[in-house]
Amino acid sequence: MAANVLIIESEPWLGDHYQQTMERHGYTVMRATDGHSAIDMIDDNPPQAIIMSVLLHGPSAFALLHELQSYIDTAGIPVIMCSSLSGLVLDDLRPYGVQRLLDSSSMQPQDLVAAVRSVNIKIDEDDSE
Repeated sequence: MAANVLIIESEPWLGDHYQQTMERHGYTVMRATDGHSAIDMIDDNPPQAIIMSVLLHGPSAFALLHELQSYIDTAGIPVIMCSSLSGLVLDDLRPYGVQRLLDSSSMQPQDLVAAVRSVNIKIDEDDSE
């Protein structure tokens, strides 16, 4: 079974790019454009990893991260945060479940895949049926 990844990105073109990249590497992708729809998706089908932008419509990414950390069943979901904002430091984000921080202004598609793999979310290579 393919690994399930949730992408939370307000910009449709960037979300499309992330989704195509992950699907090309065998991941099953769910998409949300804001924190409210992301929470609904997570409640219905918890992902094995979350890729999210810092800048979201509606509640902030940090409000969403705080919400995820508030529940035992969602606190362990690894988060990969993508941002072009300066001043973000991974060590400051770790208490919120963020395990990787990518600079969205300079990252390459393989950086996103490598980040997901680095949090031990791998696809089943034998699942080619």
